[in-house]
Amino acid sequence: MEEKENTFQIGIVVPCYNEAKRIHLDDFAQHIQSHSNHFFCFVNDGSNDGTLALLDQFSKQFPNQVYVLDNDKNLGKAETVRNGVNHLFSLNKFDIIGFLDADLATPLFEIEPTVQVFENNNKLIVFGSRIKHLGGNVERRFVRYLLGRIFATIVSNWLLKTPVYDTQCGFKFFKNTIIEAIFAKEFKSKWFFDIELFCRTLQTYKNTDINEITQERFLTTWRDVKGSKIKLSDYFKVPFELIKLKKHYKI
Repeated sequence: MEEKENTFQIGIVVPCYNEAKRIHLDDFAQHIQSHSNHFFCFVNDGSNDGTLALLDQFSKQFPNQVYVLDNDKNLGKAETVRNGVNHLFSLNKFDIIGFLDADLATPLFEIEPTVQVFENNNKLIVFGSRIKHLGGNVERRFVRYLLGRIFATIVSNWLLKTPVYDTQCGFKFFKNTIIEAIFAKEFKSKWFFDIELFCRTLQTYKNTDINEITQERFLTTWRDVKGSKIKLSDYFKVPFELIKLKKHYKI
């Protein structure tokens, strides 16, 4: 797929928890070699399967473009992503900072067209949306798709009151000017930090039309990778987590 180069320096956080058998570092290596303006921060979230050793070895291959952070204990994806984003922000060298999943459910070639949106528009946040469409290759298991649509409808209409189609896609990018406002404080919800990012954005820019500063981009490719760490019992926590966010942010 042909990509148009941009002039931004891009920092990308990759949260990792027991990814030794799932992470494809060869894909990251190939991408790094062809994108000198892309820098990756892998954050090991207390893995116990050798993930950290793999990441440390990988960083030695690309010392100028790969950072590795290690949480002393398992903190969960929310704080793992936040740690990585804040680390990249503290380096004061990136125009855009984002995050994606280690299993590359969203392929690395989606990065360039996503950050290109920042170059063409005055946006602060651009995030991926897993919408099945003609010309695309989005693969989602039907049950997860159905549950996702119900969840997204409730979140967008009841909590955010903003028409976000896909809050939970783990592929989001941010202008550095918005990082402090939405990543400085710990997240209230371990499960739905993606939603909190929208909550914090709406609070920070409450006098601004959200459509002017955010954009949802249809991904051309996304695949439902097996090995999800979300258990069925976790779904029972959904109502309580959403109510907690509703009470706290009062949007």
